[in-house]
Amino acid sequence: MTKQITNYKELLEEKARLQALLDVQKQQIKEDWVGIKEDIRPSLMIVSTVKKIFSRKAGGAAATLGINLLVDGLFKKVLLARTGWLTRWVIPFLVKNYASHLVDEPEKIFEKVKNFISKGIFSKNGKAEPAAGQETGIDTV
Repeated sequence: MTKQITNYKELLEEKARLQALLDVQKQQIKEDWVGIKEDIRPSLMIVSTVKKIFSRKAGGAAATLGINLLVDGLFKKVLLARTGWLTRWVIPFLVKNYASHLVDEPEKIFEKVKNFISKGIFSKNGKAEPAAGQETGIDTV
């Protein structure tokens, strides 16, 4: 329960106390909002990627033609040649959609390929790692 304010000095003190409380609560809300944004970031990245996979970005005719030829030639004819018809239809469709979003930013394409290769083949320090259970050095001979 709050006390009764009887004079102007007490009113000013109460106003200062409430203003300080308001400032603390505003700061707490800002910190909470930053935390919420950090918690949601992975979900937003997933949603963004899924959106890119299922929608095609309108772009230049040459870029679209190049993507279509590359994906049809590489995926349908080479990589997925011995799979079922559904797989040969769905995977190139998804790759074309995703690639249409990357055409405008070629540096991102190279960065993604570089990261994919370095994570799959190389360790964090950039040197090749032996396969699991494989011995290295002169003792292996």
